[in-house]
Amino acid sequence: MSAGADGGWDNATVEAPGDDVPDWLPPLSRAERRLWDAFPYGATVEYLSGDPDLDDPARAARWGEERTIRAAVIAALALGARRPVPGRTAGVRIIGARVVGQIDLRHGQIEVPLTLRRCRIEDTLRLDEAVAKSIDLTGSHTGRIMAEGAHVRGSLKLNDVRVVGGPDFALHLDEITVDTDLAARALHCDGPLCLIGARIGAVLDLIRCTVHYPGKIAVNLGGAQIGRSLLFGYAHIRGQLRMPGAQVDGMALFSGTEITDAAAAHGIALEGENFTTGGDGLFDKGFRAEGQVALIGANFGGVLSFRDAHLVSVGSSAALHCGGMQVARGLYLTHGFHAEGEVRLVGVRIGGHLDLVGMAPNRGPITLYHAAAATIRDGGPETWPQEVLLDGLTYNAFDPYLPGRERLALLRRQHGGYRAQPYEFMAAYYRALGHEEDARAVLIEKERVRRTDGRRWDRFVGMMFGTLVGYGYRPMRAVLFSILIQLAAIGYFTVDRPTQIRPDEHVVYYPALYAADLFVPIVHFGQVDAFQSHGFAAVVAWGLPYLGWAFGIAIVAGASRALARGGSGLPG
Repeated sequence: MSAGADGGWDNATVEAPGDDVPDWLPPLSRAERRLWDAFPYGATVEYLSGDPDLDDPARAARWGEERTIRAAVIAALALGARRPVPGRTAGVRIIGARVVGQIDLRHGQIEVPLTLRRCRIEDTLRLDEAVAKSIDLTGSHTGRIMAEGAHVRGSLKLNDVRVVGGPDFALHLDEITVDTDLAARALHCDGPLCLIGARIGAVLDLIRCTVHYPGKIAVNLGGAQIGRSLLFGYAHIRGQLRMPGAQVDGMALFSGTEITDAAAAHGIALEGENFTTGGDGLFDKGFRAEGQVALIGANFGGVLSFRDAHLVSVGSSAALHCGGMQVARGLYLTHGFHAEGEVRLVGVRIGGHLDLVGMAPNRGPITLYHAAAATIRDGGPETWPQEVLLDGLTYNAFDPYLPGRERLALLRRQHGGYRAQPYEFMAAYYRALGHEEDARAVLIEKERVRRTDGRRWDRFVGMMFGTLVGYGYRPMRAVLFSILIQLAAIGYFTVDRPTQIRPDEHVVYYPALYAADLFVPIVHFGQVDAFQSHGFAAVVAWGLPYLGWAFGIAIVAGASRALARGGSGLPG
């Protein structure tokens, strides 16, 4: 027994047990005999010509009989038609062969490794409900692979494989169990890839894979369970990527992936409802989706990053929809993140940063309705889009800290008109830090916006109320105005003295008391009973009581609001 000069298997001195070919199997060709004789020893049989161009599986039509094996021969060996040599690990190990016919291993117990590398498998590989050891199809071109409910007790290698599917399936691996890795790096699949309910013990590696099924569900990982990592980086998917309910114990990597041609699938490029990962979710480094990325109810145990991602919505749908999502460590919409459509973060819970630094300009609105974040890192209001919805948003801090007046630019971008909660919460945030003046600035802006949305008369009253007492948040302003009006009235009535009503009575005229009698509500010094103004002075005397009542009410209202506000803190 020896290796041939071409690196293949030389069977000239083979003396293996059980050499007889079963009666039901047709006579073997020379190429098949080489495989048959190598099997008991687990030796690799090469059928390569040495010419890289000719050995490309895409050129298998030019391969002759010396490189052609019937699928029935491979199935017979895999299912135990020959016994192994004692002390050796038997196996079907082929490089560079053309396999004709369907490899039917359904429901079989495959006790040997199955390796068909750089081969051309012209028909379907059937492994439905089979139990197998490791399977390696690296570099091969094949028809459909059907392995629903199969159990691979080692690894399944589909690296650099090209699968030409039918109208319904190309890779049908629903409910498959792979004890270690499913490695499909640089896989090219002309048709859908289905891994619904799959259980992968360690890593599902789909880096640089290409799946073409435009307008339909191209990749389906619904309910899949992955023991360590999901690696889906730098892939190109034409069609929809679905992974609802999928669970990944470690990291989920989608960096650099591009999802296109999903418009017919309800405009959703990536459907990840209730997707769960124990580590980071990375949709960064040029990740692109033409259609909505929906992560409703998803849960990320680490960070969720969309750094440098580009999301394009279809129609009126949101570009990123993350309702009810939970992120343990931080959500990053940073460093060139661009969304052509709404970023909808309704009810999200973020344990660390909501990081918006470096978002691309001219992006769609962002909705944070009833969202919560430990810290919002934004670099200032100019980072935010022109339209925001912050109603119900709660946070512990802004990074960087800016004075209240500089944060008003963000609140003014509120979509849909006046909302009270964003102002109240921001004011409470500043008050909790001991910055009462900043809190007042926010609350004054709140009242200004609220009254701006009212009727004309309400707007006029609001403008006056805001000017005089800062909508009740600056009562000392009314006190100051009152003092100035009182001093002006004293000066005026000093120059333009009123006439004594009863000249025969001896009453001393005091301009200060006369002005106070007119302007200060309730207080009475008797001056207006003894003296009377005429002409323009009478008009002034008539108007002062009304101003006095207006300022008195404003001062009382402002003081009451200040007292009621004294014990308030940050909302829960």
